[in-house]
Amino acid sequence: MGDPGRTALTSGKSPKMLICDIDGTLTDENYTLHPGIPFAFRKLEEIGIPVALATGNVRPVAWTLARHLGITGPIICENGGVVWDWTRDEEVYRLVHGERARNACEWLASQIEGLDPEGILSNAWRESEWCLHTQEDYDQIVNLISNSEWNDLEVVRTGFAIHINEPGLNKGNGIEFALRKIGIDPKDCIGVGDSPNDLPMFETVGWSVAVGSAFPEVKNAASAVAHDSLVGGHAVVALIEEILELEE
Repeated sequence: MGDPGRTALTSGKSPKMLICDIDGTLTDENYTLHPGIPFAFRKLEEIGIPVALATGNVRPVAWTLARHLGITGPIICENGGVVWDWTRDEEVYRLVHGERARNACEWLASQIEGLDPEGILSNAWRESEWCLHTQEDYDQIVNLISNSEWNDLEVVRTGFAIHINEPGLNKGNGIEFALRKIGIDPKDCIGVGDSPNDLPMFETVGWSVAVGSAFPEVKNAASAVAHDSLVGGHAVVALIEEILELEE
């Protein structure tokens, strides 16, 4: 595991792009953005290292955040289902569609008393998947889906939602699609995350960092782990400070 020491999070590696999860990584459990993130991101962009977002959240949220943070990398949304390199390309790429996922959630509601098939509020803008509230019975959902006509769908839990999506829909595939179009090798990038849906991103990039508040399985998979005191955005700011020192 990492520690707060010099280059503990980068191991001396400066990336061609920094790729960050949003919820739980840039924000805390109350969706509050770490106040140091805007300044840190802009400093990184100023030295020619773009920042991309890879999130389970929807495109309107990611795009709004990217604009206000002043970052120029692609936004990989809905765990890789929607890709938009908004500063370079007007076209939005929807790699899969979410109709089957929504139908599966409606069926789940007929099987689990009290389950809300409408799911989380951001489903109103979802284009490639469907999300249920995180407090729903995850194990029961997995069991029912695996024994249904939707048994090919994947069920991924984060700290903020339970994602139902088509097979192969993940942040790693979304990142590969986005970076292929702009000629950057994912192995030259650093990815930062906190939840199980970040594991495909960790497998895709060359160096991965788990924030101090990450899930245990995410910490185990990361190239470097922030100290427990560096929760959420605190770890991202510390990582960027290391990168800036490497570039001096």
